[in-house]
Order: sequence, then structure tokens, then C-alpha cells
Amino acid sequence: MASQVSPGVVLRERDLTNAVIVGDSALTAAFASSFQKGPIGEIVSIGSEKELVNVFGTPGEDNAEDWMVAAEFLGYGGRLAVVRAETGVLNAASTTPALVKNDLEWQAGVGAANTFAARTAGTWGNALRVVAVDRGADQILTLASAPATTAMGTAFTTVSGKAGRIYSFDSATNELAVILDNPASAITSADIFDEPGDGVVTSVTPAAYNGVGSQVGTHTSDPSGGAGTGLRVDVTINASGLVDAVAIVAGGSGYEQGDTVSVPAADLGTGASAPLSITIAGVSNDNIAVNSTKDWFTNTEIAGTGLKLSAIGPRPGTSEYASSRGISYDEMHVAVIDVTGAVSGAANTILERFTYLSKLQDGKSTEGGLAYFKDVINQDSEYIFQGAAIAGTIEPVAAGGGVALGSNSSALSSGDKFVLLANNATDLSGGTDDYAYTAGEVTSAYDLFGDTEETEVDFVLMGGSMGTENDTLAKAQKVVAIAALRKDCLAFVSPHKGAQISYSGAALSASAQRENTINFFSSITSTSYAVLDSGYKYMYDRFNDKYRYVACNGDIAGLCVNASTTTADWISPAGLNRGGIRNAIKLAFNPNKADRDELYQARINPVVSFAGTGAVLFGDKTALAAPSAFDRINVRRLFLNIEKRVEALAKGVLFELNDETTRYGFLSTINSYLAEISALQGITDYLVVCDETNNTPEVIDRNEFVAELFIKPARSINYVTVTFTATRTGVSFSEVVGR
Repeated sequence: MASQVSPGVVLRERDLTNAVIVGDSALTAAFASSFQKGPIGEIVSIGSEKELVNVFGTPGEDNAEDWMVAAEFLGYGGRLAVVRAETGVLNAASTTPALVKNDLEWQAGVGAANTFAARTAGTWGNALRVVAVDRGADQILTLASAPATTAMGTAFTTVSGKAGRIYSFDSATNELAVILDNPASAITSADIFDEPGDGVVTSVTPAAYNGVGSQVGTHTSDPSGGAGTGLRVDVTINASGLVDAVAIVAGGSGYEQGDTVSVPAADLGTGASAPLSITIAGVSNDNIAVNSTKDWFTNTEIAGTGLKLSAIGPRPGTSEYASSRGISYDEMHVAVIDVTGAVSGAANTILERFTYLSKLQDGKSTEGGLAYFKDVINQDSEYIFQGAAIAGTIEPVAAGGGVALGSNSSALSSGDKFVLLANNATDLSGGTDDYAYTAGEVTSAYDLFGDTEETEVDFVLMGGSMGTENDTLAKAQKVVAIAALRKDCLAFVSPHKGAQISYSGAALSASAQRENTINFFSSITSTSYAVLDSGYKYMYDRFNDKYRYVACNGDIAGLCVNASTTTADWISPAGLNRGGIRNAIKLAFNPNKADRDELYQARINPVVSFAGTGAVLFGDKTALAAPSAFDRINVRRLFLNIEKRVEALAKGVLFELNDETTRYGFLSTINSYLAEISALQGITDYLVVCDETNNTPEVIDRNEFVAELFIKPARSINYVTVTFTATRTGVSFSEVVGR
């Protein structure tokens, strides 16, 4: 709703028919682990396994158990709030690899000395090649032989007078990429390439000369002028003071046919009145035939990929924004290529394209949006950051060239032209993986979920085991502590994997599995904000084509999501009707009735596989040790639902007057909400007190507002007793049952 600036009336509707917070796909679980990629130390919302793969990568051998716990939870319809724990990883980069945890760190300057860096840490970034292309060269000339000078930026002409600069040269094919002064006047195979910079003088033509005072005889000189250096000549003067001959002593280098050089008068003898002008008449290897020509943009390959530059997009040029200001060659494209296939599964795949970006810092798209290449990449790319200036540039040949990337149009003049990119491909390297997070690193990751106002979560998932039982216990205790601190969610915890599966390969007895499991959980504090389960399921890992044991805590939380979706939060997630575990081929520990009795007394919910039913959650206890209504999952979730809703409603009365009107409005809303829950069998009875009896003058004077809720929660059935009684023929049932 728009805010009002001047007095007026705004009509609003309030819908209380859907006041009950019924769990659905919005139910979110907090989860922290190590991953193949993704931001570090940042909460990311994930809604599906596909999204989990896209953001954090597929599971590897070292993180598969954690990863699959998360994926299994998503399979029940929930969402994940995921944090990638910090480990010893690095981002692949163009020069110096560095750990860039997330966007905020990049913005702070971490790793920004690199031209490009992978968006997140890991070896996955080593597969990336970044291609930046602008107008570039105009043509590729296939020459009959290799020029002696092929340096980028070297000016050249053709015999017919077409001019430009050299862009690049391929010595294997004698293909010369060139930038033309006038792109409309293309070089053809009929043109002769006038080689720049070779210039060994083979013949000269002296101007007419009658130098007064010139000495008869032969004079040696190093003439000045022309494009080259090192020319030495012998000038022979006759008795009439005329030049008889000019002989080449040293041809030098770098001269062009038609260059004019000058022999100083002093070199022609004492008293000579004027210098001698000499025209370079012949230069060795000066002209090279052009065998064929082709367009540079459509025929240039992105190094080693088999892809042409044109696969990125049409040839860039000058944007409308730049053109309207008299500025040229600001457009560029950037593409990210998966060279090895490590990211996409197929080598040389273009992962993303950014077309018609601008070199102008204030550049705008035709729609008026952001166009500066650096800003667009850093804001929108899923794979890379762009930091330091792109290296390897060349000025366009015509006047006005030389504007650096990142210039602002306000500082430029009409006729200015941007430098052109010389090297259009940059490989990233140096990225490293490390999946072995420490107890301290995972603790720091879960700490991000401590603030209830920062992140709303309904569950906290432990994930898989760590390397040692002590570390696994520390992880479990942290997960439970987060839930107990927040008091608005449930933690789901599985035992240490070694309690049920021997790392030596030897099978553990059922009694050993039971005792190990009970002993592990004995150190978990008594709390109604945690749920303990008994085990591990055996399932197929399609990403690695193998079977593995996976902790069930993601499944148990998923069953709560399913119960909320199909019924309500306050319905137990356990049992044959709602407690079926997905994708379980078998259980590491399948407790019998005696085992289940001991587990249940130890606050542990058994996961059981019955003949014909598959794996089932067969308990709905919280981790609360003392008998209480809150020692059941459905009751704890009922109160979490009510508390969240009431808290939201209570925020609406903040800063209102504590009077009868406010109290009545609040009371009416709460009653409406609780009546809805009662109708859906969540509670059997309730009472809300919010009046002058608890909002006394003293309370009001302290700027307080008090409401009290009394709730009788509905209870789930945990124990069923059925008595069969055989009676004699002729005896009435009233005699037997007494009624």
C-alpha cells in the first residue's frame, strides 16, 4: 500500500479465513555443509534439488552424505536455507587465486586485483575461459609470405594506398588480422601488402644537386629522416659540384619505399652549401601478395574451442548512447565458456553471454538500463567476477583513438574512440577444493542462523556425520543449541555413522548399534526443540552411480513438511499413514520391539522397516527428557505455529494505545485464529485473556501490553491397547461389561 502524503482515507481488507499457518512448501530448514561451489558464509534459499545443484554443485565422495540429506529433505517439498561452510578453498582467477567468500567480499576488494575470478571457490572454476570481444579487427589477410614486422599496432599501407594497423598474426597460416583506417574500403586479393618495418634499402634516387663548396670525391654519411634506421651511403661529388653517384654502404632497416632521407651538408665536405635529398627507391621484401581475405569477426575462433566469435553474438560496434555523444567503439560482448565440461558436462559450452555491454562507465542500454560491462558482469553473472582492467589493448588507427575502458562520457569529446581489446580469451586457474570442514567451521556456519529476525526457519538439519564421533557430537549439539536459542524451530539430529556402521568393514550387532546410538544421544541436552532419530538408510546416489548410507534427519524433517502439506502442523509425522521414508533400500539399523522400547525411553525415535511397508518413522518424541505435553513433535509444532502467528499479530499493536479498543481487536483476532485451529483438531479448548485484569493501570503506565493464552493441545496416539474377551454362549454382553 502506498503511503499517504496528505490527509485521506485508505480502505484495507483483512482476511482471517486463512489465518492458520499451515505448513507447506514454504517450510524452511537451515542447513550448513561444504560444497563443490557456491558462496561461503552466506545464507542462500534453495527450493529444489535442481537449484541445489545449480548453486552448490553435485555431491562428491567427500560431501555426498551431507548433500543427500539436504536433497532428501527437498524431496518432501520443503525449502532449504543453505550456508556453505568455510574451508581451505580458493577461487580460480586470471592471475592470483584468492578466497572470495561471497559478493560482499568481492565488493570489499578481496581478489579484485584479478581481471577475472570465478564467482565462488572450488576447482570447478578452473574449467572457465572468459572471452571479451569488441569491434576488433576488420579483415584477415592470407599473405604469400610472412612479414618481418607483425607487432600489434604497427601501421601499414597497401601499394594502392589503403592504410591501417596490424591486429594479430598467425605464423602457421600467414594470416594477418588488420584494422583499417576506413573499414568501408576493404582490402582485396588484388591488393599488394606493403610490409611495414622490414625496410632494408636496396636502391636510392638522389635529387638534383649542385652543392656550392662541396668537395670533389667520395663522402660517407648516415642520412637522417625516413621511417627506418641504420642507412649508410657513399656520395661521390664531381669537379662540377654535382653528384655522380650514391652507393649504399649499409641498407639499415624499417624503411619504406618512397621515404625521403637527407645527407647533411657537413657530410659533403667543408663549405657545402646545402644538404642532399635522397628518395628510397627500393626496399627488400617490401611488398607481399595478398592471396585471400575474409571477415575477421565471423572467421576468428575462440582459442582451442572450435567456436567462432560470432557464436557469442553479432559484431559489436558503437552504442546509441555513445554515438549520440560522438564517441565510437564502446560496445563489447563477454562470454563465459566451460572449456573442459566440468561445469556443464560438455566441453566448450558457452555458459552465459553478455551482449552489447559498454566500455563507458555511464553507458546505458537502448532501454535505459545499466550497460557498463564491469557493473553488469559483477551484478548478473552466475560464474565470474570482473575486477582489474582488461589487459592488452590497442588504439584504433584513426584520429581520436585511445580512450581507456571505464571512461565517463562527461570527460570525453566528440570524435573520441575507445581502445580495442587485443587479447579476447582469459583462462581461470588455481581454484581448489576442500570438503573437510572442521567442527569450528561448521559451528561458524550454523551461527548465521542464530538471529530470528534475520532468517526465518522452521527446522535445523544436522546433515551427515563428521570424521570422528566427538566432532559429530559437537555438530549435533550446535544444531540443537541453535534451535533452543531461537525457540521457533525444531532441530533434527541423527547419530554418528560409526555407531551403526563399522568403518573397519566388520558388521556390528543390533545390540551394539542400539547401545552406541543411545550412548551418542545421551550427551544431547534435554529440550523440546530437537528431534532425535535412530539411523541411516541405504540409498542410490545417481550422481556418483553408487549406493551409500545417508542420515535420516533430512527425511524426518521432510515428514513434518509432508504432514503440514497434507494435514496440518499439529498432526504427527510418524506412523504407517504419514511416516514413510523415501528412497530407503534398507536400514543400517532396523530395531526390533525390544530395541525400540529402549530407544524410545532414551528420547530416540526409531526408524523401522516392517515387512511390506518399507522404512517408517515409528515415534514422535522430542528430545525433552521430562514427561510433558512438549515431549511430542505434534504438540511442539502446534505451539510453534501458534507462537509465530501470535508474535506477528502482536507486532501490529506495538505503538498503539493500550485501551479497550486495541485489546478487543487483538483478542478478537486471536480468538478467531484459535477457533480455526480448534476446528481443525489442533486444540481441544483454549482461553485468551487480554483485558483490564492483566492490563492494569500499572502495566499500562510501564508501556506494556499483556495477553495470556491457555491452550489444551490435541495429543497423538502412541500406545494402543486392544482387549479381546471370549464369553460363554447365553451370557449377555451387559453382564460382561457391566452396562
